[in-house]
Amino acid sequence: GIEKNFLSDLVPVVADMYQNDYANVKQNEKNIVQAFHDEEEKFRKTLGRGLKIALAEQVKIDVQVKVKVAQANEDLRKKFSGKVAFDLYQTYGFPIEMTIEIAKEKGMEVDLAGFEKAKREHQELSRRGAQQKFAGGLLDHSEKTTRLHTATHLLHEALRRVLGPQVKQAGSNITPERLRFDFTHQDKLSEEELQKIAKLVNEIVQKNLLVVQETMSLDKAKKQGALALFGQKYGEKVKVYKIVDPSLPAGGSGQAYSIEVCGGPHVVKTGELGKFRILKQENIGKGIRRIRAVLE
Repeated sequence: GIEKNFLSDLVPVVADMYQNDYANVKQNEKNIVQAFHDEEEKFRKTLGRGLKIALAEQVKIDVQVKVKVAQANEDLRKKFSGKVAFDLYQTYGFPIEMTIEIAKEKGMEVDLAGFEKAKREHQELSRRGAQQKFAGGLLDHSEKTTRLHTATHLLHEALRRVLGPQVKQAGSNITPERLRFDFTHQDKLSEEELQKIAKLVNEIVQKNLLVVQETMSLDKAKKQGALALFGQKYGEKVKVYKIVDPSLPAGGSGQAYSIEVCGGPHVVKTGELGKFRILKQENIGKGIRRIRAVLE
């Protein structure tokens, strides 16, 4: 197999090829190279952990075989648990193809029916969890969660203005008590940066700007500069949230301080939010940071 990292070596080549179309890729080449390198290292560790678990499962089966040797249960000796194979895949990202290959080398066969059964059960649990959510990813549309949801948009824009336009949303979670916002960024934010971000959000709150929502084509939304979640699938028509700032010059975004594709509920004016305060920041993975904040 491949014994050294190689994907990070391809980044400069791709960045040069597409620098006219995606200038931000070339500008962030160093960070992208590091991210690829880190992910390859993480995957190698994942494979290592998976191999250990696979070997442990083989030992367990050998013990079971010895216990039932009187029954001459050859099927038991040859079967690798489908549930364990799925756990390897779901928990550690260990590819099922590699589990099959390892099992084959040991003269065993992976219980693929059991793997698919475990996979379906997991998908059903995920589906039930998703059904509890309403539009915009909120568990409810109460006044508190609506205010916090709107605040995530202000936070997103403030992050981009303080840290740079390369910052992208990587996830969010809202309860009636607080908001949690994940975003792409390599380094820990300084205290000064956190203060600037909170100040920007509160300035827009104090301006009491109008919040509007329009339905338009995805193409039109992109032309207006609306941000959208990377990897998210959208229909031909999308709902676009916009904070209108009359002090800004009219342009393609229609004097929008912030504009995003979003179907969630929002306040009518930013003044309804109250004071925004950042509680803490966290590192949740390579190149992903998390901010927890509240409205007071």
